[in-house]
Amino acid sequence: MNRLTNIFTPIVQRQLEGLALLLSSVILYGHLQFSWIVFATYYFLPDLPILLYFKGPKVGGIFYNMIHILLLPLLIGLFGVMWNYPVAQQAALIWISHIAFDRAIGWGLKYEDSFCNTDLGVRTLPFSWSILE
Repeated sequence: MNRLTNIFTPIVQRQLEGLALLLSSVILYGHLQFSWIVFATYYFLPDLPILLYFKGPKVGGIFYNMIHILLLPLLIGLFGVMWNYPVAQQAALIWISHIAFDRAIGWGLKYEDSFCNTDLGVRTLPFSWSILE
């Protein structure tokens, strides 16, 4: 397969969607003039469910996936827009950008056997942490 047809694989297309969503959410965040300090402070908060991998890959994967689907942040963002609640808009955009970044770099939702086994393929960690491998 040549390089041009590589962009038409479902995994690459989902990564490109993640990149587009990341850029869109970050640009909108800046346009709404929210604090970049708050953005940096809370950006990795959705990764806290990684700690539940100490309970096993099934439990860790379930909770990690619950936080890494777009449904909740989109609903919170919609609430924030409909009722003019900027804190909800800000939280949703930070959360969406985090999820989108994960997708853009190829980290998807987890299967129950391993943190590294995702719907975007099997990944390897840049470090060794036995509970995630």
